[in-house]
Amino acid sequence: MASLSDQIDTAFDLSYLNFSKYPATEIKSIGILGGGTAGYLAALALKKLHPKIQTSVIESSKIPVIGVGESTTTEIVPFLHRTLGIDPQEFFREVQPTLKLGIRFDWGCPGDYHFNFNFFAGHQQESHYYEDSINNANWASVLMDNNKIPVVREKNGEMISLLQSIPFSYHIDNKNLIRFLNKVLKQRQIPIVDAVVEKVHLDDNEFVTSLETDDGKKLSFDLYIDCSGFRSRILGQALKTEFIPFTSTLRNNRAITFETSHNNVIKPYTQCSTMNNGWCWTIPMRHENHHGYVHSTDYCDEATALKEIQEKFGPIKSHKIVEFRTGRHKKAWNKNVFGLGNAYGFVEPLESTAIQTAVHSIMTLCKLMPNNHQDASSIAGINQEIAATWDTFRWFLGIHYKYNKQLDTKYWQDCRANTNIGDAQVVVDLFNQRPPLSASNFGTNSPYTALEALVFNSYSYDTLLYGQKVLERPPMRPKMSKEEYVQRTLSYQELTKKALTLHELFAEDYLIEGGLLEQLFEDQDTWIVETEA
Repeated sequence: MASLSDQIDTAFDLSYLNFSKYPATEIKSIGILGGGTAGYLAALALKKLHPKIQTSVIESSKIPVIGVGESTTTEIVPFLHRTLGIDPQEFFREVQPTLKLGIRFDWGCPGDYHFNFNFFAGHQQESHYYEDSINNANWASVLMDNNKIPVVREKNGEMISLLQSIPFSYHIDNKNLIRFLNKVLKQRQIPIVDAVVEKVHLDDNEFVTSLETDDGKKLSFDLYIDCSGFRSRILGQALKTEFIPFTSTLRNNRAITFETSHNNVIKPYTQCSTMNNGWCWTIPMRHENHHGYVHSTDYCDEATALKEIQEKFGPIKSHKIVEFRTGRHKKAWNKNVFGLGNAYGFVEPLESTAIQTAVHSIMTLCKLMPNNHQDASSIAGINQEIAATWDTFRWFLGIHYKYNKQLDTKYWQDCRANTNIGDAQVVVDLFNQRPPLSASNFGTNSPYTALEALVFNSYSYDTLLYGQKVLERPPMRPKMSKEEYVQRTLSYQELTKKALTLHELFAEDYLIEGGLLEQLFEDQDTWIVETEA
């Protein structure tokens, strides 16, 4: 007879949860067309999560990588270091990222106005009510306004790192990242074929049978992942998968990229500045700032854009032009092809979602990997999940254009009058009915609860809508008194005075030699946990 203790253990047995997150499949081989960030990350994830599948990358050294995704979201940190098992110290030595606490938007209201969009929840209702601004809503925002990071130096010189408690992402020089990921692929014995694919061969049912290279070789796989960028060589060109444009929401179609000096002021955020015919990003790297003026050719030619750039940033030595279209294909998985990254779709880099969308799609594929090409339920699930995510991005980005009142040019007048924000209109209406969306007192039966399932949650919408001053009614008085609020903001300011800048952090190598990086990843309470789809 079992003891009472054994009987209790049996009653609360949770072994039914011990199922594989990554299902077995009859798919034996995968060919990834295109290297770059999306292709390399997909290869590494498949090698780690589906090791029985033989995965290869086909790329050409003759075809340049577009180089997007230099500003990232918080998903990239656990994905790289927990899910893929990439050593943080090796990554920091070779890729040399900078840390990003969020985005500073020069956006929303006329004049010298900005709001901070960071990764840490805070007291936005109180900040908006007492100051008509959300920039003192939390410590992370105050750090951003003072170009500091959450590493504090005490009077005795001791360092106290709070990086484990304040979520951050990376600013990454794309050339460094590609070089590093290529090295990791080789270390993990993932085959890389350097060739130009000239033909895609289909059978009578329009399944891909092989990719023919410029030297006449035919490469055959069970599944083909299209990472060929905007060309969408297989999903778009060969299979002619329907493309759904996002132009009624996102009208921009070109970016002019360039670099400027930052004189050792490495800001801990991406800056998005309103321009006459679009907006410009500023991404701080270790040695310079990277910029891109995102605009629409319907309103602005190259000469006009360059003139505006130089008026704002001073003379620039050189620039590049990147043409793009916004939208997505109707299906990510079609026949025996899976589209990933720009080959599937593209939305503007306004919220730094390029790598985030790739990571989400990779994890969705790995977790819903079909048993075979007749596994219609899994394939439908993959397509539905990825399409819904991209559409959420579209509507969320649309809010930025619909309510930005900083400039009154023809471009911005048209954005305010004609931007389609689709499903996000319901969210805006809810916000105006009873803000903030992230308030905890709405209960589990509230329509606000559903927002937490979105890619951008209720706190993200609150930030964007408070920041752009979309609220159509007088703000509700918060529970926190003004005295309590003022004391809180003073505390943020005092703590910030003791914090380091990114230049100080890197100059003294506190992250690696000082042990802060090791501490960050070994801390039991760190926010960096394994990626979930």
